Amino acid sequence: MQRNIERLTTELIGLPKRERLEIVRFLLFLDNRSSDFDDADSVWEKEITDRIRAVDEGTAVGY
Repeated sequence: MQRNIERLTTELIGLPKRERLEIVRFLLFLDNRSSDFDDADSVWEKEITDRIRAVDEGTAVGY
């Protein structure tokens, strides 16, 4: 199992930022779809959308 995670992590790191953000959005959706965290969902949705927009516009700052 650990090797699969390492391989997947390596593949994810190689993806463009926009695609990684889309995957994060999907994973957050999966984790929260059956919970009562609608407010948190909308906050994360806005944050992810803002980050994708910043990447698309070239204004995102990487670390």
